[in-house]
Amino acid sequence: MPGKGRFPLSKTPRINPAVQQKGFFQMEAKKIAIIAVLLLSALTAFWMLSIKTLDPHECFVSVTTREMLQSGDWVMPTYNGELRINKTPLSYWLVAGLAKITGKVDEFTARLPSAVFAFLSAITILYFVNQWSGLRTAVISTAVWATSLSYILCSHSARPDMVMTFFTTLCLLSFYSAVTAAARRQQIIYSLAFWVSFGLGNIAKGPAPIPLVLIPLAFYVIISRQWKILPKLLPVAGPIIFLLIVLPWPLAVAQRVNWDLHVWKYEFVDRLYGGYASGHHPFFYYLLIMFKYATPWVVFLPLAIIAPFYKVWDNKQHLMKFLWLWFVADIVFLTIDGGKRQHYILPLMPAIAILVGILLEDMVFIQKVYSQNFRKNILKGHIIPITAAMLGAAIYFSVTRPNLLVTMVLLSVVTIIAVLLVTVLLVKNKPVFACLSGFIGITVWFMIAYSAFVPLSDRDRPLRDFAEKLARTVPQSERLVAYNRVSSTFVQYVGRVVPEIKDKSALYNQYEQGDWVVGISSYMNELVQDNRLRQVCYWERVRHQEKKYPGGVLFHKSASLIQYDGRR
Repeated sequence: MPGKGRFPLSKTPRINPAVQQKGFFQMEAKKIAIIAVLLLSALTAFWMLSIKTLDPHECFVSVTTREMLQSGDWVMPTYNGELRINKTPLSYWLVAGLAKITGKVDEFTARLPSAVFAFLSAITILYFVNQWSGLRTAVISTAVWATSLSYILCSHSARPDMVMTFFTTLCLLSFYSAVTAAARRQQIIYSLAFWVSFGLGNIAKGPAPIPLVLIPLAFYVIISRQWKILPKLLPVAGPIIFLLIVLPWPLAVAQRVNWDLHVWKYEFVDRLYGGYASGHHPFFYYLLIMFKYATPWVVFLPLAIIAPFYKVWDNKQHLMKFLWLWFVADIVFLTIDGGKRQHYILPLMPAIAILVGILLEDMVFIQKVYSQNFRKNILKGHIIPITAAMLGAAIYFSVTRPNLLVTMVLLSVVTIIAVLLVTVLLVKNKPVFACLSGFIGITVWFMIAYSAFVPLSDRDRPLRDFAEKLARTVPQSERLVAYNRVSSTFVQYVGRVVPEIKDKSALYNQYEQGDWVVGISSYMNELVQDNRLRQVCYWERVRHQEKKYPGGVLFHKSASLIQYDGRR
């Protein structure tokens, strides 16, 4: 016993073994949840990147990258031998860097950056939502994003939109963390992330991130009247960092073209006002596209738009209003914008995914805002239509497409099993396993459907086959030219620059000098009817999956005839 005046012996507090074991299992469960949602995000992003032919828009990236590697000029991109500075270069640089490793610019290499940055966007949502609303909401929000059609489609496209979406998402989420952080050190870190990602987003696909970021942030500051948050965002150092990232490439280009920058006015200003690439879509176009891109979470989209105004959300309401402003302000801007394309809505969809994740977390686990009866009604509204649709589709394809019957049966089985599991587990109050079953079911459904249906919908495959045939026919040492215009898909798969000659007299001169001449699509008919050109290889109008696609024809003054009818 310690005597009076002595320090008592410290007693080591005894920890209840049951409490310790419970804490251990909770920690392990969190790790498993994180690994599971990241695995799901990786599967949906990277699944079969090479299965489909690069479409014409993707080939603008792949061909430009190939020529960048061939020329060694990473400042002045060219496409088919012509200067292409109307798009910012980050996607070219990313694909070129990967091509240095893989040795070629093919489907996998061209699409890999989109898949990687899609996966990074999932990690970004997981990290930030965990900081604000807890791991459970973060995991559900990430899973919603990774299983949405917008994520799946654009992670499998070589277009720069997913790369830009990652940086835009990181930028907006970093902003919210910066203005809500209590510690100055955190404010600085998140502010740096905001400015760096804002700059890189504009290098990925500028200047689209400027309105997509600044418009919702301006509304947020004005509506919340939080003018005092602006000094937190490094108002001097931040813009300097942004300009140091954004300005070097356009300045280098401007200097080399003697400041003749009309192409940027044509691409950016005219597109905004609909003078270029308007798309001829109605003003409500994005109100329809947002439901398509939210699939399979369509029914939750209207709820996500109105839910932030329920006061019952308490401390989550501020975050939900920020996400609402992000989505609504940008969709209004895109609606007003004269140039409309469906993939322009992609940078808005992470906001919807997080909102849907918050709603699902409440419906399945907390039931504070949405009652158990409401959850049952939502479930009933899914069970009957989904089951009926899958069974009906199986019957339809058994009659019209017997070769797809096995696929449809598999999809129907996966759907019915997933729906039954979710229903039973929710009834037995097993929400964790219900969510797991639902997300796994959607992922497996996607993997089967993508493997089966994407090759059948590959409308660019016939042109690819023809281009690859010509690549083997025309010697690399000889010149191949095209009449009037040639598809970027053809240029990609023929593997060389194909100058476009619009003047027939010049075309005949090239032909007489021994050049190979190709006519594609509608331009082939003019050349076929001309007896002065000797046909070498003729690709007829082919029927591919019950659809007709225009053909092509190859001419050379001395080569022998090659039989090729375009059939696979």
